[in-house]
Amino acid sequence: MDSRLELLQSLYDRLFTSGNTLSKCKDFTISERLYPGPTDAISVAGRSLAWKLFLAKEEPLQSSLPPRSSTLLQTLQGSRNTYTTLLEEKSRAPDGSKQGSRSSVPNAKSRMANGRGNLDLINPLSLHNENPWNEWFVGVELRKVISQDVERTFPEIAFFRENEVQMELTNILFLYSVLHPTIGYRQGMHELLAPLYFAVHYDAISDGDIQDPNYKDLTELCSANFIAADSWGLFNSVMKGVSKWYEWREPDAQNLENNSLSAFPSHVVIPNGQNGIRPYVAPIVQACNHIQSTLLQACDPVLWQHLQKAGIEPQIYGIRWLRMLFTREFSMSDALKLWDCLFACDASLDLAQWVCVAMLIRIRNELIPADYSGQLTTLLRYPSPPSSSKIEGAPHHAVLLLRQALALQMAPNPATGTSIVMENRSLLDIPVDVPPSPSVSPTRRSRIGRQPASSSQVEGSGRNHSRQASAPPVGISEMFTRGLVERGESLGINKTLMHAVTEIRRNIPELAASLGVKTPSQQLSSFPLLDERPIEERPPWEPKTRFEMEKEVAQMRIRDKSLGESLAWIVDALLQDESDIQDAERMKVKKREALESLSYVRDVLMTNEMSLEEDRLIGGEEKAARMIKAQKESEELQAASASVAPPARVPVTDSHMKPRSPGVVRPAAMVKLPPEGMPQRAPWNYTRSSFATPTSAVPSALMPRPPPPTSTSLRRENRKSRDQTPPRKEETTGYQDPLGALR
Repeated sequence: MDSRLELLQSLYDRLFTSGNTLSKCKDFTISERLYPGPTDAISVAGRSLAWKLFLAKEEPLQSSLPPRSSTLLQTLQGSRNTYTTLLEEKSRAPDGSKQGSRSSVPNAKSRMANGRGNLDLINPLSLHNENPWNEWFVGVELRKVISQDVERTFPEIAFFRENEVQMELTNILFLYSVLHPTIGYRQGMHELLAPLYFAVHYDAISDGDIQDPNYKDLTELCSANFIAADSWGLFNSVMKGVSKWYEWREPDAQNLENNSLSAFPSHVVIPNGQNGIRPYVAPIVQACNHIQSTLLQACDPVLWQHLQKAGIEPQIYGIRWLRMLFTREFSMSDALKLWDCLFACDASLDLAQWVCVAMLIRIRNELIPADYSGQLTTLLRYPSPPSSSKIEGAPHHAVLLLRQALALQMAPNPATGTSIVMENRSLLDIPVDVPPSPSVSPTRRSRIGRQPASSSQVEGSGRNHSRQASAPPVGISEMFTRGLVERGESLGINKTLMHAVTEIRRNIPELAASLGVKTPSQQLSSFPLLDERPIEERPPWEPKTRFEMEKEVAQMRIRDKSLGESLAWIVDALLQDESDIQDAERMKVKKREALESLSYVRDVLMTNEMSLEEDRLIGGEEKAARMIKAQKESEELQAASASVAPPARVPVTDSHMKPRSPGVVRPAAMVKLPPEGMPQRAPWNYTRSSFATPTSAVPSALMPRPPPPTSTSLRRENRKSRDQTPPRKEETTGYQDPLGALR
């Protein structure tokens, strides 16, 4: 006999024939002693049988009695008949054709025969409101939407790629959506149905597999003829607890739309007058707020305070955790272990909210020291404990999570939260001490939103014993400012402005560097232009700046140039003819090095590595040759620069030194020249020439231009003319004519 069938029979005996009560069977599940076989994989024999028992409607006082297989079989038979009938009815078109079913329904045929005469009503092209084709076309579109999600269900598992499996999943989801029009089909339902269908399919028993008459009920409970029907029954049982988290509109509004007695069925009806107006909040949002604001605050006020301070909205992580029952946060095998205990403890699935609290407490060391982006990354990518840290004999981390949720549900207080932290340290090797927060830049953005809780709120954070601190009096200006901030936050203006300012301040240094503008020193800047969020702290959805992209492109060009030069050498080395080379061993080594460099270039291009190892791009001989060539070029450049003779010095007349007597010329050898280490400068750059010396002392070839006439030379010419002409009247009388008006 197949080992799977033996494990099924063993589990059947433990559940129905061993005398164990239903409560004891549930205790076996929490203690990981229910299934006789291994439970590390997703394929566990008898899992669907246990789920059918735990999710079935319990009779009064049934928990203290041993479960009966006949009662469970009777419930399953009613569910199977309902599924078959509804699928036949909802899959048949008004003209008698059907989809996804094998048998016919006489009622549909008779309705079609009676309506053949009324083509205005029963016509695919009719626009009548009561035309049954309208409902059929809506169902066809709904099937297309469901099929798109079903095709993407758990792509890593080959079982869900089979066409027959996808068709059965589509039929079950379509039937549930049609029977629950207020909810319809929402994304996430296919990930709840897929594990249920997989477990039922794995436990399916065909007719004749078990010949023992003692296991006749087992053959009927796990019959392979009703895989889809049993999966639909399990899905309905799970959705009784989860459906409230999929509601997206107010049920009363839907009823008012369908109420034909209302004069304005599409208008909003205000209950209890104006004072009774309350905005509709989806149940999933209420549950998420309840988890973080009430449950977590009561059990771990420190963690709650840091989440509130960072502005983490619970809907960001709570919607996915609750709607899909943690299948995205854990591996499939771990999630199914959690489902085993969850279905055994609480079929209504209200315990799932406490599981969320236990999950938050487990990762408190990652959440408390992190900022907003770090907390968001941790919550959306929930870390699982490494398998190496599991202690022998300790429960599985998923089972431990549910045990901790039960403890929190029974005693929601900080003492229970502390005991869970200590338990995580003992069983999962999670440190108790929270690591210190990373250093925060003084210009780091402070999120505008909820204010951190006061110390009195944190200390007395019991669910019914918290006391609010009295708020200080608020002035008119502060009230006005607070109103503006809250209004901007609600409209998203503050966040947009902060992102714009951050982007501008991030790009200013790179823009200044690209334009050649010298920025002031860090000491003189009151607001240093630092990046408020380094690259490693940015969320993955934030785009890169233009300058970062240009920098990456420049690095890629430099890398590609180096790789191109390496490939050129590799091609030259591999194309050399060995027949013309005398040293064959040397050529063999060179080609081997070329092949090694080629493999390195291949690895770099395949992994898109940016940093290159220059030694691996070329061979040893080529590297030595290039070093010798570079050294030779450097020596030639130094020799060429040394052979250029400096320009000859030009004798310069020192005009600061006045001649001792007129007509005496200071020789050029006596001119003071600058020291040897100082550069030469032109005379007019460091002397003040008065042109007192005769121009003959300076060669005319060395003068840039003839010197202009000065007062000294004019006075000398006037003296010579006076010696040759008779004295004037002003000279004899002693009168002087400075303006020359008497000439």
